[in-house]
Amino acid sequence: MGDRASIYITSEQFEKPIRLYGHYSGEDNIRAVEEVLTHTDRIGDPSYLTAQIFYKFAELGNYTGNLGFGISVVADIDYLDDNPPVVVNADTGKIEYQPREVE
Repeated sequence: MGDRASIYITSEQFEKPIRLYGHYSGEDNIRAVEEVLTHTDRIGDPSYLTAQIFYKFAELGNYTGNLGFGISVVADIDYLDDNPPVVVNADTGKIEYQPREVE
């Protein structure tokens, strides 16, 4: 599936990163994270913050049940999607994102 994007949530409370992924999501990953972190008071509450980010990610993608969105636990952060991943530290609210260089 094309235009894949992922968000990885890390926390001291999580044994491994949680991956939120969407097919055909483009740069909705960075938009979802930025919008949630701008308005939330749940930084430091990783489970709730993860739920908020997933909800916004699926909402931006106009999820209707027909598109591929998902949640998984991963051993490592994968940089193989079509779009750069966003890494969120749920304990601090710090994000890491490396936009692709325009050719």
